[in-house]
Order: sequence, then C-alpha cells, then structure tokens
Amino acid sequence: MSRRPASPVVALLVAWLVALSVGAAPVAQVKPKEPPPDPSLADFQEFQRWLLAYESGTVRMMKDLVVDEAALAEADAKFAALARWNTLGAAQKLFEAAAVDPRAPGARSSTDNIDFRAELQPWRVRALARKHIAGMTAEGLDGWLIALLRSNNLRDANEHGDQDRRRADAALQVLGARPGTASQLALLEATSRMPPKLRLRALDVLSDTGRLELVGTYVDSLRDKDPDVRIAALNAIGNALGTHTDETSHETIPAEIATLRDRAVEAMKGVLCRDAVWQVRAAACHALASLRCKASIPALIDGYEAELGRTKDPWAMDLRIHRVLENMTGQTIGAGDFKSWREFWRKESASLRLAKPADAKRRNASEDARYERFFSLQLESDRVLFVVDFSGSMEEPITLHTGTTSAGAGTTTTKAKLVVDELKKIVTAMPDGSYFNIVVFSDEVRVWRPSRAGYPELVKLDDEARDELLGSFLDSLAPRGPTNLHGALDKAIGFAGRGLTDKHYALGFDTIYVLTDGAPSWGEVTDKDEIRRRVRETNRLKRLVINCITFGDKNDTDFLRLLAEENSGRHVHVE
Repeated sequence: MSRRPASPVVALLVAWLVALSVGAAPVAQVKPKEPPPDPSLADFQEFQRWLLAYESGTVRMMKDLVVDEAALAEADAKFAALARWNTLGAAQKLFEAAAVDPRAPGARSSTDNIDFRAELQPWRVRALARKHIAGMTAEGLDGWLIALLRSNNLRDANEHGDQDRRRADAALQVLGARPGTASQLALLEATSRMPPKLRLRALDVLSDTGRLELVGTYVDSLRDKDPDVRIAALNAIGNALGTHTDETSHETIPAEIATLRDRAVEAMKGVLCRDAVWQVRAAACHALASLRCKASIPALIDGYEAELGRTKDPWAMDLRIHRVLENMTGQTIGAGDFKSWREFWRKESASLRLAKPADAKRRNASEDARYERFFSLQLESDRVLFVVDFSGSMEEPITLHTGTTSAGAGTTTTKAKLVVDELKKIVTAMPDGSYFNIVVFSDEVRVWRPSRAGYPELVKLDDEARDELLGSFLDSLAPRGPTNLHGALDKAIGFAGRGLTDKHYALGFDTIYVLTDGAPSWGEVTDKDEIRRRVRETNRLKRLVINCITFGDKNDTDFLRLLAEENSGRHVHVE
C-alpha cells in the first residue's frame, strides 16, 4: 500500500509532542552519570542458558496442568537481572525472550506443538520480557526498536519474513509501553506504512492510551483498504471518545469534544452505511453505541435503513442495529421499520434522555425471539455455530430448578441429554435455508460437517441435514475426557470470521453459542483469563456474537459470563 500523507491531526500531534520536549521546564544541572557497565558475563550466560533450556522444553511453565508460579518467578528474576544493567546490549538480548516462539523438537503433528506450547506458556514469557524492556532507559533503545519496524523482510512470505514480523510486533508493544516522543511518533507512522497486521497492532497499542488527540488518526484509518485495520480504527475511536461523550454520565459535553465527536460520528456513519464487509459494519455499530450520545442515533437509523435495503447477506445486522437503537433510547419499535425510528427521532430528539446500560440489560432479558429460544436466549440469526462440551462431566445428572429450558422446572436428566434435546428442538425450529453446524469438544475437537481443512462448513438446513442430525449424529454423542474449551473456541472463531480475507465473505457464521459445564482443563491454554483475552483479541475484528450457556459450579463457569458480555453476547446459567 502506498504511504498516505500525514493528516492535519497527525501534524498537530507531532507539533504537540515536539512542544512537550522543547518547551518543558528547565531542570537543575546535575553531574552526568557514568555510563553503566555492560552486563556481567555471569548474568548474560545465565540468561542464555535459561532461554536455550526454555526453547528446548527443559524449562516449562506448567506443572500438573497448573501454572508453575515458581518457574515464572524464576524467569522474571533472570529477566530483571539482565534488565538492571540498562544497556542496549542487555535490552537486545532480553528482546529474544520478548519475541520467542518455541516449537516442539521433532514435532510430528500440530497436536505435538499445541501440547508443547501449553506447557511452555510463551505468551506469559513474552509479556514478562516486554515489561522489563519497557522500563529500561538505555541510550539508543528506542532507535533500535524503531529500526525493527523498518525491516525489508516484513512483507516477505518466508521464514525470515515471519521472524521479522514477530520481532516488529513485539517492538510495537514495547514502544507502546514506553514514554517519550520518539516511541509515539513511531507508532503513528506504523499505522500507515506497515503491512496490515502490523498496522493493526500499532492502532491497538495507540488505542490503549485512550488519547483524544489521536481520534483524527483513527478516522483517517477508516479509509484503509484492509478491513482488519478499519475495524481496529473503529474500536480505537470508541475507546478514545466513549468516556468523554457518554451522556448517561455527563450532563454537558465540552465544545471541543463535541466537534471531535461529530467528525467521528459522520465518518462512522459512512462506514455503517456503505462498507461491503459485515464485520466492519458491526464494528461501526458497536463504536457508535459505545459513544452513548444522541449524536449516534441518526447515524444508526441511516445504517439501519441501509441494512434493510441490502438484498444479500443481512447477517442479522439489521437486528443488531435495531437492538442498539432500542437499548439506547428505551423505545420499543417493531423490527424492520426504520421509518418509525425516523419519526420517533423527529419528534423526540430534543427531549430524549438516553437509557442507562442497566436498563438495556433488563430489556434484553424480556425480549421476544425472532425464530425460537434456546435456553432462554434469542436465536436471532440464521447463521449459527454451536460449540458444545461433551467432556466426561456432562454425564452427571441435573435437576432443573428454573424454567430456562423447554423441559421445565423439576425435570431430572443428565446435562448431555438436556443439551441434545434442546439442540433437536432448535434444529426443528430453524427455517429451511438457515446455516448451521456443531463443534463438539472434550479433550479433542470434533466437527459435525468439517471442511477438508477440518473447520466447520456452512451447512444449509434442509430435510436431509435434519435427518442426519436428528437420526444419528446428536444421539451418537457420548461424554468423555477432559475439557479443551480453548481448542474448540479457536477452531470455531478462526473459521467463522474468515470473511475478512475471503472474497466470498458472505459464507460464514455470525453467531456462536457455547455450552459447557466446567473449567477448561486441557489444551494449549487452560487459564480462564488468557482464554478470555485471546477470544477478545481475535473477535475484536471478526465481530461474532458469542453467547454462553453454562451448567454446574459457577466458580468454574462464571468467567464465561464475562466472555459473553465482552463479545456482545448473553449468558444463561442453567440451574
């Protein structure tokens, strides 16, 4: 992609950053410090021995399927020992851990690598290393990190390109955690000149700062050719502006904020109405809603009209926008009727007070379903993927105390039979032409109708598909083994959002239902917070709605309530 000229906002930001460095108050003269010594040979060698042992698998971060806190603390201590020398050479050596990507020696299958990485927890090691580098003040460190962003291999499709992209990604994250003009300018430059995945990382890192003066940069990025980057820019706009424009918590909005808000809303309206990729439109809808201001409502109404006018692949986007409008305004208007929304806005805009988020939660709990209910949740989409736990604990009996299923309170059954019965009802209720598939997981992950690559295919529901599901597949499921929740979500989300890079993007799912009764106990990742982080990071681009239905001990499953809320979904706990 050709490099775009810097926007006026970027130019202003550059001037502001320079002013900070030039116009800062003078400081008292102090005697220059002696340059720090190079790392001692002992610290250097100790770190090198540790890193080689780690990459080979001799040192591991898991013990008996639980994070080994002592091993992590040991790694942290070795990183700290190297970082305390505060030289460029020490930082460069420590950076090897910040970009480490261990592979199982002699691995014969992807499963071998998954099990190996599960034991090594490389994401924890990389984060520790980045933390120590970000705190160093060695002369030349920023320049060296910035040079990693300018490698000639970043666009190459080979091993060197992969390695340099991984190092550039780590450099962007370290720069984002460092103060100073040079690091911020490098991140700004990266949003326009790097390959798409690295532009995306730069936007994400800048977004974490929540700085209002960067909103103009994010708005400029809405013109990027890559849909991932457009989504990242929309997310960043919502992050930066939302706390300042929320009219449910602020009585007045300063004029300069209102001007910035209006520019952003106008740009996001264009995306919502015209972007060809549904995930980008979903991100625009989410960003407009996150501003929680009346200025978003006419933009959402325009997007709603545009969505209803689409003759191809509405992706339940019309219902997403309709629900956002109802939740923001507290109004109830029939679905598919944008004219009534326009009339409401014409009459009520001047006096309207936006509904608070708690009011929206109560409303959502009592809405009617578009097609059918599934464990008390609306089944609104006709492109649905079910991710179902059939680990050994699903064989346990359950007596229902609430009416969350069609079985009714007082029914005693097994968790597995309850899930199968509800799936049968939903398969029967969904209309012909709906798209559907099921991912079943225990220690392994199994797909009802897989593609050649093993991912879930979109299966159009008809009598033949129903006969297979109702007559054989669902009744053949037998609970066994531990719970590989991460593996199932990784396969489901990885496939469902492929539309961002596939020209046939219409052929994908937009809604996932996860059903499970226990904490993850198997697979590459078993840490609940890390699973949530990975799902958030992956789904922030794909914009799938993820609903979660849980059974059993809430101590094991309550993290799935947060996972649903973080991904625009809802959670039901069956008791």
